[in-house]
This record gives sequence, C-alpha cells and structure tokens, in this order.
Amino acid sequence: MTNTLIQNINYLDYKDSNLNYFDLAVRIKKDLDAVGYIVIQNFNVDTDNVEEAGQKFLELSQLIGTPISHDGNNKIIWDIKSESKSKSFIKTYSEHSHEAELHTDSQYSFYPEDYFGLLTLKKAECGGGVSSLLSLKNILKTLTALENNKELIEILSSTDYPFIVPNVFKKSKEDKVEFNYGPILRENEIRFRVDTFEKALMHKEAICSTAQIEAYQILKEVILNNYFTQYFYLEPKDLIFINNKTMLHGRSEFSDDKRHLIRIRMNKNSK
Repeated sequence: MTNTLIQNINYLDYKDSNLNYFDLAVRIKKDLDAVGYIVIQNFNVDTDNVEEAGQKFLELSQLIGTPISHDGNNKIIWDIKSESKSKSFIKTYSEHSHEAELHTDSQYSFYPEDYFGLLTLKKAECGGGVSSLLSLKNILKTLTALENNKELIEILSSTDYPFIVPNVFKKSKEDKVEFNYGPILRENEIRFRVDTFEKALMHKEAICSTAQIEAYQILKEVILNNYFTQYFYLEPKDLIFINNKTMLHGRSEFSDDKRHLIRIRMNKNSK
C-alpha cells in the first residue's frame, strides 16, 4: 500500500480513562455522532479467551445501542477472519483476506445498522490488514467541488440502486440470488460497496440507467482515491465503534490467516 499511515485518529486509551462501561458508552455515543467513530485502546479483555472477550464487548455494546443479528440464525457476535473453505459465490469481506475497499456495512439490507463495533483479538503479522476510514462529510466536500455536483447528488439521492446479498447473509437457503434496493445517498447517510453493486449488475433483475451508472462511477472514483482517507492499524485489544451511516471503512489485503476480529452490529435505542 502506497498510502502513509495517518496518525490523527480519534483514540481513547481505556486503561488511562478511569471510565466505567456506562460513562464509556456515553463518550462513545457522543463521538459516533460528532466524529463518526472512536478507537478504544487497551480494552479490558484477554484476547486468548474469545468467549469472555465477546461477552465484555457485548456488555458495552448493549449500553450503546440494541445489538442485532447478522443472519437468520440470530448470531450477534460475528467472526472476521479468513475462511478459505467458504464455498460462497458471493463472499462477504469478513470471509476473505483480500482488500476490502471502503464501504458501509449491510448496504444490501433493507435497513443497514446504525452502528457497529470491531474488537481486535489478533492483528495480521504480515504487514497487511491496514484499516481505513473516510467520512461522508469529506466525500460530500469532494463531490461538491465537481462541476456537475448537484446533478450527481440528485441521482445518487433520488434513485434506487441494487445491491446483491452475500450468500452468508441471505434470508433464504435456496440458490436464488437476493437483492435489496435503495439510494446511495440520503440526508446525512450513505450506503456504498463496490462489489455488491457491481455484481448485482450482472443480473437482469438489477436494472440501472446510464445516468445512474455514470454517477456511481464518479462517486466510486471520489471514494477510492480521496485525500481525506485515514489509514491506521488496529492493534490487539483495540475496539473501534463506527457510525455506519456517516463513515466508510476498509481494510488492505493480508496473508496472515490468524488475523481475527469480532463484530457486533447495533441500532440506536428508540427514545
């Protein structure tokens, strides 16, 4: 990766914070709204005890929002590690070790989750697996500098785009391909992922106009080659929470198949 690591990351060292889980959750929710993410360093877990670490992660997550299932089996805690034995034609990023380009999670869902967290148990020791972040604010800043920005934003906001559902998250176990449709941009929201949109276009059910595809291609270029993208490593015991509506995240390719993170998805608690 040619990009240099940018160190102005929104970190909070849990060990030095003297915060209990309740007060920590208050700080996290504040930063999710104001910054879009926060990285909690040195979270109080034993990374070798996956079950106990997951329970502490879940306990904190329940104070931030309402944890939701990843699949039809009501699985709340999801493993992020390379699964070379997976036979899915449409793999999701959590199953492989290739590059995960900047994206939002669950863009193929009717309602993508509001927040999610990732707890690092084992980082890649090969030098890969570099994390990246890009805010919707900076995407829009770049888009609005373009000559035809109003037309682009109108197309991306007012027309539905198809996203194909990865096999592991399909509601039906049948071979039939599943799609969800929605605009890429909404007010203070974005849903975006290159492969689930571009693979959807391979199917006749997924129809997009030329104007839609052209607008997407411009947005793709803006996102994947953006000056404001931040790059950093997630270290063991690092716990990152991300606003899934206002932040895109990604990961560089890695070869260490022992890399292991766990994820919890959450929606905001209703007031």
